[in-house]
Amino acid sequence: MNPEKDFAPLTPNIVRALNDKLYEKRKVAALEIEKLVREFVAQNNTVQIKHVIQTLSQEFALSQHPHSRKGGLIGLAACSIALGKDSGLYLKELIEPVLTCFNDADSRLRYYACEALYNIVKVARGAVLPHFNVLFDGLSKAGPAGCSRLSQGLGLESVGHPWSCI
Repeated sequence: MNPEKDFAPLTPNIVRALNDKLYEKRKVAALEIEKLVREFVAQNNTVQIKHVIQTLSQEFALSQHPHSRKGGLIGLAACSIALGKDSGLYLKELIEPVLTCFNDADSRLRYYACEALYNIVKVARGAVLPHFNVLFDGLSKAGPAGCSRLSQGLGLESVGHPWSCI
């Protein structure tokens, strides 16, 4: 990732935190993204909302660097949370990079992808139904049977997990 590149409207602090190896710093960046997107929603600024989602997808979630991918995933989930009921308008753009991360060799990254997808779907609710087939296919391919952490994240080990609500 090019540190000189302009990621506006994401601030340099947000960009730096999204690339950090520490989850706590990426979480702080996600909260800032959530606040930023809420402002754009209040202003009905769809151009900036789309730009933030595209930047998080292309520059972070689909990056070659694992910490950047994790930052992109948490950032996309934060966008969905900020969009609330309007997240259905951007579902394709929010979901596609997350599903791409399901194919990653790193089981931790696949876990973060599952967590991001859960948060996106939790907010979008019924709007995800047109995407159900691709979501189910992605989830079924997300983790090998031997990856217990991913299985826990997917809710495959306990029927009461929130995934069963979806």
